[in-house]
Formats: sequence, C-alpha cells, structure tokens
Amino acid sequence: MHDTPNGVQAQINDLTSGESGSMTASPANGFAQFQYDPSGSSCVAIPYAFHPMYSTSSEQTRVTWAAHSYNIAFSDEIGHFQVCNGAAVPATPFGLDASGSPTVCPAGNTEGTGSSAGPTDGEDDFCFPASEALRIRVQGCTDTNGGFDGVSYQPVWPDGNTNLHPTSILFSSPRSGANYNQAYDRAAFEADLPAVESNTCNRRTGAGCTLIPTTDSGAPAAFYPFFSTRGAGGSCRWQFGNDIPGSTSDFGGNSQYGTLLSLTYLQFGGGGATVQRFNDFRGVISNPC
Repeated sequence: MHDTPNGVQAQINDLTSGESGSMTASPANGFAQFQYDPSGSSCVAIPYAFHPMYSTSSEQTRVTWAAHSYNIAFSDEIGHFQVCNGAAVPATPFGLDASGSPTVCPAGNTEGTGSSAGPTDGEDDFCFPASEALRIRVQGCTDTNGGFDGVSYQPVWPDGNTNLHPTSILFSSPRSGANYNQAYDRAAFEADLPAVESNTCNRRTGAGCTLIPTTDSGAPAAFYPFFSTRGAGGSCRWQFGNDIPGSTSDFGGNSQYGTLLSLTYLQFGGGGATVQRFNDFRGVISNPC
C-alpha cells in the first residue's frame, strides 16, 4: 500500500496463482466524499482522491473520534464470528430475514466449540449456513462477540501448527518520505479492550479493565492474540497470532499491550467540553522494523 497522485493504491501479488492486481482510491474508481447538508433529502457525492491524512506521528498525535489513540497504524479487528452448532441456518442476504431482522442461530442449537461450547445467546445473530462459506464449511454468526467466547478468543491463531491453524499475515512497518524509505523511530502495541469490556470495565476510572477480557460466564477469555516479529533489518516483518516458531521476538506476549491509557475526548454537543476515558491499553517500544 502506498500513496499515488490519484489516491492510495493497494497492490496484491498472489503468490499461489502468480496473478497481480491493484486498486486506487481515486475518483476514476468511484471514490467520493459526501456534501454536508444536514437538512437535505438526498446525498451529493463529490469525486475525491483518498490520501493518507497524516505522514508524521508521535505518542501525542491521534484522531479524536476513535477509541484508539493512533493515526498511522495496522489494525486487525477481531470478535465477529461465533460457531452455530445444530440445525441449519437459512441462507439470507447479509444475515437478514425478509422483515429485515437479523437471522439468528436456531433455538436448541449451541454456540462455540470444545470447552467453550454452550447454549446460544443474544449475540448469535447475523448468521449464515455452512453452504455459504467459500472454503471451510462452518456455520456461524457474525455479530459483535461481547461475550469474548467466539472463535477470535480461542487458541486457533497462527502458532506453527499448519495442519490445523493458518499461517500469519506478514507486514512491514509503515514508512514515510518521498521514496517511502523513512521508518518511524518508535512503535506501539495497542488494544482497545476497555472500550469493549462494557460488562466489567469502568472507562472513567479504569477499574475492572483487563488485558485478557472476561467472558459472559465470568472467566478470562481462553486466548487473546498478540504481535511478534520475524527477520531483521530490511527483512523484518510483523506477524499476529500466538507463539509462532521462528519469531525474533513476541515482546512479552499479551503484556506487550502495556498499561491503561487515559485520553481526552470532546463531548458531543458539549460546546467544547471534554471528558477523560480509559479506552485502551498501550505499550510503546523502539521500532525493531
């Protein structure tokens, strides 16, 4: 991924098929921003070349409308898949039935696998049958898993066991400069667990906020993924998952996410009033890549 005069470009090289392709976030490809008109009755799209908002960053720079503190980052959002065992879910567009309501895991089915299996709950909606899976035929639901017991929170992440688990994505550190060769001096690991641990975490005080989230049964989640690196120098790459053989460092596993971070946010409709929130854990290190 890199910037071009016409917009950010993502290029993909498929190492299996040998095919390559790219997509540029340009007006020619339909990218636009919408004209602000709070009393309007329709949308007016203005052609727009999407470019990165920032090329510099420090521990003090951030976007103010997000739970996270970062602005130049790689992010992996987890927690949107729960297995639905038992009777088949009907195939519906976008997990919605004819009335527009979410398709649910049928009554009498169970969620989860192994020791995490149990009765379905209110999070088991926006569900799809196994027949709609493209590769691995598993029936499941895609709503937010605030109970922290879905597949994302099981030890099924990359760990060297390629018979059962995937290999990790590999990515390089973001770079700046005219030739995209200037690395950032520092990097940070950040998890917005306080923002989503609504059942146990007090975001005003930080009480009850934990690096391993608490499931809806009151126990710590079975697993929470972390970052590691492999290689060094120009071949240094980041990866994400569990303990992966060949890693250069895993930066302490889950402890890499550091400590609670207090951030200042604007209050909506507050006329400039602010509020402090603990939305993240963050640990800052010297950039090894």
